[in-house]
Amino acid sequence: MKNLIIEIKSRFSVKNKSMPGFWSMLLIVFFFSACTGDSNLQVVKLTADYLTEPLGLEKAPQLSWQLQGLQKNIQQSAYQILAASHPDKLDDQAADLWNTGKVNSNQSVLIPYKGKTLNSGDRVWWQVRVWDQDDNVSAYSQATWWEMTLLKPTDWKAEWISHVPPSDSVPPVLPSPYFRKEFSIDGKIKNARLYISGLGYYEALVNGQKVGDHVLDPMLTRYDQRVKYVAFDVTSQLREGSNAMGVVLGNGWYNQHTRTAWDFDRAPWRESPSLMAQLVIHTEDGNQQIIATDQSWKFSEGPIVFNGIHNGETYDARLELGAWSEPGYSDEPWKNALKIPGPSGKLSAQIMPPIRVTGHFEPAKTWQVNDSVMMYDLSQNITGWANIKVKGPAGSRVTIRYGERIFEDGTLDLKELSRFIWTGDTQTDRYILKGAGEESWHSVFVYHGFQYMELTKSSPDIEILHIQGDVVHSDLERRGDFRSSNEMFNQIQKNIGWSFLGNYHGYPTDCPHREKMGWTGDAMLVAEVGLFNFDIVQAYLKWLDDFVDEQQESGDLPGIIPTSGWGYNLGRNPEIRKYGYGPQWEGAFMEIPWQMYRYTGDLTILERYYPYFKKYIDFLESISANNLLNIGIDDHKQLVNLTMGPYLSSAHYYYFSNMLANMASLLGNKEDAVLYTELAQAIKNAFNQTYYDKEKGMYDHGVQTPMALALHFDLVEDDQKEKVVNGLLKAIEDKGGHIDAGVVGTKAVLNVLMKYGKSEVLYALADKRDFPGWGYWIDVLGANTMYQNWDGSQSLNHIMFGSIADYFFKGLAGIEADDENPGFGRFIIRPDFENEIDWVEGWYDSQYGKIASNWKKDGNKVQLEVEIPANTRASIWLKSKGDAKILVDGKAQNTSTQTIPSGVYEVFELGSGKYTIKIQ
Repeated sequence: MKNLIIEIKSRFSVKNKSMPGFWSMLLIVFFFSACTGDSNLQVVKLTADYLTEPLGLEKAPQLSWQLQGLQKNIQQSAYQILAASHPDKLDDQAADLWNTGKVNSNQSVLIPYKGKTLNSGDRVWWQVRVWDQDDNVSAYSQATWWEMTLLKPTDWKAEWISHVPPSDSVPPVLPSPYFRKEFSIDGKIKNARLYISGLGYYEALVNGQKVGDHVLDPMLTRYDQRVKYVAFDVTSQLREGSNAMGVVLGNGWYNQHTRTAWDFDRAPWRESPSLMAQLVIHTEDGNQQIIATDQSWKFSEGPIVFNGIHNGETYDARLELGAWSEPGYSDEPWKNALKIPGPSGKLSAQIMPPIRVTGHFEPAKTWQVNDSVMMYDLSQNITGWANIKVKGPAGSRVTIRYGERIFEDGTLDLKELSRFIWTGDTQTDRYILKGAGEESWHSVFVYHGFQYMELTKSSPDIEILHIQGDVVHSDLERRGDFRSSNEMFNQIQKNIGWSFLGNYHGYPTDCPHREKMGWTGDAMLVAEVGLFNFDIVQAYLKWLDDFVDEQQESGDLPGIIPTSGWGYNLGRNPEIRKYGYGPQWEGAFMEIPWQMYRYTGDLTILERYYPYFKKYIDFLESISANNLLNIGIDDHKQLVNLTMGPYLSSAHYYYFSNMLANMASLLGNKEDAVLYTELAQAIKNAFNQTYYDKEKGMYDHGVQTPMALALHFDLVEDDQKEKVVNGLLKAIEDKGGHIDAGVVGTKAVLNVLMKYGKSEVLYALADKRDFPGWGYWIDVLGANTMYQNWDGSQSLNHIMFGSIADYFFKGLAGIEADDENPGFGRFIIRPDFENEIDWVEGWYDSQYGKIASNWKKDGNKVQLEVEIPANTRASIWLKSKGDAKILVDGKAQNTSTQTIPSGVYEVFELGSGKYTIKIQ
């Protein structure tokens, strides 16, 4: 079009001088009519390996983008990617790294980079344009970039350093070491990158300013297998001439010294805090300068006199070091760092979303316990720390304890949170004042789970000028949400968000206070919840690598990931239950990547871990007897302990063997596909022979969990399904319509009731306001997070019963992945109107863009508003209602009738755009 406009200008530039206004107007009209022809097609939200402008990638990424336009039914027919070493080179002629030319393809996600080989530190600028179904071409997208990290071991010049020599027994618990290094830069700075790993946690400063906005870096790993480091752009913090860098270290999990139930104080990697950092500086004259940790760095103790991930942190402001991270500081008393071997794990770039301070809470209520003790209620159970401003005499002390309960007299109750913490304090921070006017402080190397803060003053002369709770967790971007006319459901959805995020600190935890453990079952049960609600792919990939690091040669896995070696046995007596928690827990290693594949369509995830999945299933086969397992944890937190570990483990053994067969088929491994299909069938036969009473139509004890789980995993033969479904409904009826299952059974019950169209039973079960149920937590106990058990007597911040959100997104809003087309390039909208709800709003931001399903009732009429992203198609499923008419944007819609286990539906397909669908 551009060339055509130039041609028109040249034709009329001389002969028509008398009418310049006319021809200018003609050109404008022509230009905008041409733009209208391409639907204002735009390319937006470019990502590399699911990340926006990632710094520090270890491999060439997969590239994705989204399309936007005014018209409906937009489909990409072709694309062109340009990649260059500098944004000025992003054109068809100059792109020096990759120019795909016009590629006839509708693929707009997960396109592997296939340009020139990239080297350490290379920054790649890229942009995309696309053609739609009518061959209209968009403008190029805004340019964006990704950057490679240090790709070869020889790129590292830094050495591991510490303030104490390696321990030959138990590492000491000492004040945090402060390290510093002064250096000079000759020449104007072009760019500078800091690559750093400080174990257990670190905080880095350059010229007195904190580096980045991360906290609690790096993420916990099994340090004798893998050690995370982080890349930062510090160009703006450096200057020509004199500079200084400082790093302070905390114990974190590397020197976890507290005696707790999970033996991290006995971890094989445990050692004193250690540092490895490398600053790479490029100047405009083409020179490179490297500042790396070695014995020339100096260290001193400072004001952080104690820190323990379970205990808390103590800070003595009288010991502050002044401008210790700035050039010109007098460090004569400081000592030279010690070179040490460092951890044995391989260095691995940390590219998942970091932990950040994401918000703040002011106290909603304050009361005085006595002359020295104040209580603060944030009105929300959070993870993080107190942030205080105080004033008082030097040497006076403020002690802050954190909890999620109070006694009837208004004092803090830490009994439940202390039950697994056997040495030291529980969630206790201390600040010792320096007596210099207003003083501000928060901890940096611990985080806590709490709603209440108890503050004790050692002196009546201390003034509390301000106190707030800082919210701290992995900064996962919101990808979906749900609202409805049922306010209790809305509160549950909010609580799920608080508990999911509060239990993500580099890995998914069970609770953020007493344990902080990566319990595998907790995370497995809310895998879809995580994918619907948050941008979590890279975070999950980090955790899956932790599984690889923990898997034993036999294929066995522990119940917590990462672990110090604890959890391969269920309980402390290996003679009784020697094989651990079973696939009903450890199977998170397969369930999470499988759900990731369903939601992203990214087959490389399955390829990456397939050998380890196979190793795990082979291990289960090796310990099976007659194709069944006799191991594993019972249905956790069931009201009455009826559904036992062997039943659950055998059912999951079938589920994951069948899943492995499907993975093998997808990856083209025909031999494995046959092998594991046959194994799954043998397990199914043995399971039904052992656990199913055909006359009674009953699995195991016939309560909710075994009945639902057999249906959920498709263990029930077709001719028996109706009988078993009815048995499940009877089991629910016997409990007054309440849920009566532990965490495993609850997810199965919810999904089976959706699958078999038992909408009224499901809604009534989910909406119960008395014990047991989610409504009991909300209406009776006042929950603002998800609880560990139905009576609320234990932890008040556990995510594992959060599987109720499956019902919100997949059931009520009806947004479902299409298993025939993973990744949401094609998807299903199948909302459930058969309930007492008046309206629902649900959305999910897929890789292609926002999917929305919003509906409201008006008597016998329903209006459904849907939003379908460009380059996708949606299959709309609406329950058949006799002579009901279906209008799409006011026009009668042709449908086909489809029958599935959940009922009879009128089905039709829509392309991208926003639509109003009326059922009347």
